[in-house]
Amino acid sequence: MNNQVVSERYISECIQSLREYDIGDMTIHPRSMFSVGDNVDEPSKASIVGEGVLSFSAGLSGENRSDAQNAYLYATLAANKAFPQDFQGKEWYALFKEVMSRAGWSSTSLYYNDLNVSGTSVRMDKLVLEILGSVVAGVALPGPTTALMLKVAGDAISALQKRDTALTAYERNLLAHGVGGIAAGACTENNGVATMALGAVRFLRRNTSTKVLFVDVDTRDVKLYRGEAVFEKNDLLAKATREVIATRLIEHAGKITDYDI
Repeated sequence: MNNQVVSERYISECIQSLREYDIGDMTIHPRSMFSVGDNVDEPSKASIVGEGVLSFSAGLSGENRSDAQNAYLYATLAANKAFPQDFQGKEWYALFKEVMSRAGWSSTSLYYNDLNVSGTSVRMDKLVLEILGSVVAGVALPGPTTALMLKVAGDAISALQKRDTALTAYERNLLAHGVGGIAAGACTENNGVATMALGAVRFLRRNTSTKVLFVDVDTRDVKLYRGEAVFEKNDLLAKATREVIATRLIEHAGKITDYDI
């Protein structure tokens, strides 16, 4: 879909669909997270958004950052509610993509399949960054931009290790719905167009461990799946759907946590 070519009928359909998605019970955490147009201190900030860690390259506007956070959280909540079981990863990913599109973030590429890794253990944080690196390498952006996206994403993941409060918030979000999956996203803006690259690992767990990042996971205890996506923001559709998304997310604001890189 062209960045500005979208019919009024399609906009109406998207708004109606966004109103009807079930995003689960409300969790009251009043915050001002969902305002738009705020100044962004790039690239020293990252966000925990549901089960994802989003990083933001320098030059990304406050409006684009807010839209990325809100669309990602909304799509995650809707997919979690519809497909809460670990084995429903493929269906989860398809609905996530659908909601992102209706929120104004059209997928320019999407991939989901089994993932096999060598060895008997794996670090999920390293694995998800490797996948993100593969995604970013295929994004049609100037070389320095893609390199910066990956660096900031790596810094964002690493910074979690030093911030117990942020890591606790992340693990709470991750386990809240029983969905096994982590994601790392890198957002940037080029020639006025916002792009989000996303690498994800979903897994079937055979244990009840609450630790996912920064620990060695026995590959014999998990079944791994790999998800990749690139989303491009359609400004017109994002603007049209912004209010309905923000309104429905206000009481889920505790699922977004900003932190310093």
